[in-house]
Amino acid sequence: MLRRSAVWANPLDDPLAVALAGLLLVVLVRLTPLGLPLALVAAVPAAWILAVLRDRRRRRGARLNDRRVSAGIEAAVARAGQLAIQADLVSREAMARFVDPGHLEPLGMVQLCCERLRGLPERIDQRRPLLESGGGVLLSADDLSARLAREEEALRRERSATLRPERQRLVDQLRRNLDAARLGMDEREARLVALSTRLERIDGGLRHLQRQVDQHWPSSEATDAAMAEAIAPLDEALDQIDRLLEAGER
Repeated sequence: MLRRSAVWANPLDDPLAVALAGLLLVVLVRLTPLGLPLALVAAVPAAWILAVLRDRRRRRGARLNDRRVSAGIEAAVARAGQLAIQADLVSREAMARFVDPGHLEPLGMVQLCCERLRGLPERIDQRRPLLESGGGVLLSADDLSARLAREEEALRRERSATLRPERQRLVDQLRRNLDAARLGMDEREARLVALSTRLERIDGGLRHLQRQVDQHWPSSEATDAAMAEAIAPLDEALDQIDRLLEAGER
């Protein structure tokens, strides 16, 4: 038995159903002995049946996309949770190592950054309504293409041997995202891909920060500038996530 929503599917809302019904009507009138009234009796039910079948297919596709989006949000929350644990370890290690009064400023930078990371899983979870919105609204590939061009330029300018591989991974990810957008990614999927990309960027930046703490503190080589340089990519990615979660910006 057809569900109520399928029963009331309107063929006029489906251009393909209307076009095929019109074609069937022309064929029946011109190539069969049926007159126009009988041809209409055949063409209208055919249009309705096609509209119902296509409506069912769209609904199945929408439910499948909904499940994928839900799974993507759960994966992002879980990934942010892993990064929060990693950030807590970095924060604790910095507290143990930054014992010189001259280290107070870099210690404050580390603690502030790690505090933002610890709050990230809850923040993503709170923004589920935004992350779930935009189903069926297709993303233009032009946006991702422009972002890819900017990141490729940043990769060419990158001089840090540690950060260069992270930027390369980001460029590779954006290239994959652009390919997906050209295949018809909708806003929800694009938003989750953008979030995932930034989380992976945070992962690379956090590992770089941890190496800086391990290698240079306590040490006479430690400088505020070195710590600021290590934290800058993390702050940038966190700022981008904040904008994404506030306004859906990709």
